Amino acid sequence: MPFVRIIVNPRAGRGRSLRVLDKVKGTLSQAGWQYETALTQAPGHAVELARESAAAGLPLVAAIGGDGTINEVIQGISGTSTALAIIPGGTGNDHARSLGIPLAPARAAELLWRGKIIDMDVGLERDRLFGCLVSIGFPVDVIDHTNRKKQLLKGSLAILSSVWQTLRHLKYHHVTITFDDDRSISAATCGIFVLNTPSAGGGLRFSPAADITDGLLDVVVIGEISVWDLVFTLPQVYTGSGRHLRHPAVGFYRCRKIRIDSDDPLPKMFDGEIIGRTPVEASLRPRGLRVVAPVSHPAEGQPVSVGLELAAAKMSLTAALPGL
Repeated sequence: MPFVRIIVNPRAGRGRSLRVLDKVKGTLSQAGWQYETALTQAPGHAVELARESAAAGLPLVAAIGGDGTINEVIQGISGTSTALAIIPGGTGNDHARSLGIPLAPARAAELLWRGKIIDMDVGLERDRLFGCLVSIGFPVDVIDHTNRKKQLLKGSLAILSSVWQTLRHLKYHHVTITFDDDRSISAATCGIFVLNTPSAGGGLRFSPAADITDGLLDVVVIGEISVWDLVFTLPQVYTGSGRHLRHPAVGFYRCRKIRIDSDDPLPKMFDGEIIGRTPVEASLRPRGLRVVAPVSHPAEGQPVSVGLELAAAKMSLTAALPGL
């Protein structure tokens, strides 16, 4: 009988994750799956739970929570044979959106037997991994506002509400950006997005063509722009048309490695969590994470059942022959 360990952040989505867990349990039981749940107790606990799962040889873990929870699980299993199944239960859910994973809990859970396992790139900023992005400037202010304020709105609307409220205090920062160690630019910017995935900020598609398997980071730099111009431009980002990238105040770059230095230390945001200050030093771990995706995802992959069997066999061989 198939088995999955479910790591749950009970505080994600202001308690939504626990309601999601109840629905997922019913879906798994009906499909004949066995499961074990592990609730996180504090920030960083999901990293420990994920690392323990990989060390125990589990071929699959599921994570229910927001992008911060998914980020922690990635820290624990990246580079191992353990695959990650993402079940959205937070506010932005951009890992799920970028992979095409349904936001409905039952449909997301069904990917455990209807989906496929692909190998996706993972971002690395110094000693911290990220699945979606690392950013500085007003995106950090938006997330800080969303996390601190009690709002009636939920999900993407909560983030959009924070955008409107933080843009009133838009600030510019002088930065030097170095791409792949050989090309530098200086800019006055209100926000920089270093992206691995198309989606960020609850469905804002800053780089609609971002490919999680191409070994490249997509970088969006927003230069000097009036508040009203930015207000009218941001809705274009939701459409996924890429029209915003043609705006004269928006710079778009692709690279394998990037460094961002700022005149003043600026806070950094990783997948919805604010941690550390500039400089930013980011690169990629190509194909560093095994993740469950819909069969419609363009990346090559194996049916989940096949992928789990191969992972289990590899772990058994490694245990039998420690020198491998």
